[in-house]
Amino acid sequence: MAIAALIAVFVAALGFSSFSRAGETPPAPGAAAGGTNSLVPSAGFVSSGPVTQPPTQPQQTSVARLVAEQNVQSKKEAERFVAAGWTMVEVAPPDAQLVQLDPALLNGREPELRAQMTSTAASSADAPRLAEIARRASSAETQVAAVEALGRAGGESAQHELQGLLTTLPQGSAARREVAPLLRPSSLSDPRALELARLLDSPSLDPAERQQLAFTLALVGLRDQSALPAAALAGLPADSQRLLASMTSLARLDSTPAAR
Repeated sequence: MAIAALIAVFVAALGFSSFSRAGETPPAPGAAAGGTNSLVPSAGFVSSGPVTQPPTQPQQTSVARLVAEQNVQSKKEAERFVAAGWTMVEVAPPDAQLVQLDPALLNGREPELRAQMTSTAASSADAPRLAEIARRASSAETQVAAVEALGRAGGESAQHELQGLLTTLPQGSAARREVAPLLRPSSLSDPRALELARLLDSPSLDPAERQQLAFTLALVGLRDQSALPAAALAGLPADSQRLLASMTSLARLDSTPAAR
């Protein structure tokens, strides 16, 4: 690091700030405001704090000594790494498109995008891009990776995108088979729980998907000792109510410790 830059950092650490404009000199101590040497802030400039004082020779010497000490320490650290068998190499900065899971990488860099999804934890903010990748990817592996990343991301945005993929991904595809188990309403009072219940007789879902949704709702109810709102339950078709009751019985049996 250049000595001049470190001097600037050192001066800033002492609480000094520069407010005079080019060609002006700071006012003398006690000078009246509005005098020839008064500081007049330019438009959009707010001045505060003391006037900059040039660093003294002792301050410059202190900064130079600090730089030299840090350089010696850094050199020792590097030598220890090399002695331990490591090799110091230049590393390129992270690829912004990969880090942001940009669906544009599907054109030519799909394997890299898939590796990124499987090796990092996505956030709910990534959900729309992950859903787009799941729909557009040419590789079944990439589609599955995107769906699984959505499941790990969690949050309302990810659940919203997963629910959309349940009816838009090709039926029977590997990625779509992953979707239904990842739909997890927080409770049966969660509006998403009712949305899933309304899908229990959807012709766009296959029997396995309908059973999975009903089983998930049953597990949530058993966990919380709750049920769908009575009005909502009564509004479901008879087949959906029977399926939900059947999966609730199965979930209750599945959660009961085996008799010893």
